[in-house]
Amino acid sequence: MLKKGKQTIGIALGGGGARGAAHIGVLQVLHSENIQVDRIVGTSAGAVIGAMYAAKEDPQWIEKRFREFLESKMFKGLGTERMVKGSDPHSPISQIAKKVHDQFVFIMSLNKTFIIKKERLKTAFNFLLPVKTFEELKIPLQVTATDIQTGEIQVYSSGDLLEAVVRSSSIPGYVEPTFQDNKIIVDGGVGLPNPVSILKPLVDFTIAVDVKRKIVPDLADLNIFEILQRSELVGYTKLLDNLLKEADIVIKPDIMNDHWSHFNLFDKFLTNGISAANEQLPDIISKFSKSNSWSNRFKRWFDQKTL
Repeated sequence: MLKKGKQTIGIALGGGGARGAAHIGVLQVLHSENIQVDRIVGTSAGAVIGAMYAAKEDPQWIEKRFREFLESKMFKGLGTERMVKGSDPHSPISQIAKKVHDQFVFIMSLNKTFIIKKERLKTAFNFLLPVKTFEELKIPLQVTATDIQTGEIQVYSSGDLLEAVVRSSSIPGYVEPTFQDNKIIVDGGVGLPNPVSILKPLVDFTIAVDVKRKIVPDLADLNIFEILQRSELVGYTKLLDNLLKEADIVIKPDIMNDHWSHFNLFDKFLTNGISAANEQLPDIISKFSKSNSWSNRFKRWFDQKTL
């Protein structure tokens, strides 16, 4: 257990779809070690998990609720299993099927802006969230979304929690965006994959959980689509790595290159979140103890006064 005194600890939970199950594992370890989280900032999957923890402060309940959700008709109605690639992408039949699929998706993308309606996601999150407003939460929470008209980050911290989390989790091209005034609001991970920069000024000690995909060397099925995807992944990864430099501690569960839609790997992501957090515990305790020293507290106070 950390002796905190007046020091505050915040956690920034990044986006990653199904990989967000690793956040649950991390929170379970911190909770079991009596490491109190004073503030949470979440993006996309991190907004969902962060809201659930801020409401209940019980990561075991989060795991149980998510397992119930993954067995429900609500989850099946989201159709995420259609996004999962086949087990053998290099077989001739799979390659032909992929080419047909890609052509179909391309044609559809010229005429549609989303695959599932926003209301489906709202129904699902209504099941997951035990409260519906920020004011009912036990831990202060902020969630982020992105206005793709301007690239501006939208930060929500009061009022309708359900609507904010839905906006934060509206994966572009998959979930219907939110149109508000002149804004087109989509997933928070588009503009801010991990919201540690939002969290940093609000607490004394920051923990960030990184659930991004890894860049793997194998580009076996080389085509325009794969090159574009890899290019986007490289840019996203470099941006996120730069953002994470602001955190005092970064916990990186091993999620390899698994797609955001791989909810069938829930147990793997959860377990790897637990393992990563356990490995970082000594570092968390050591760095927090140093940050809690009188000299460091004075330095932070002075820095804030001179901003």
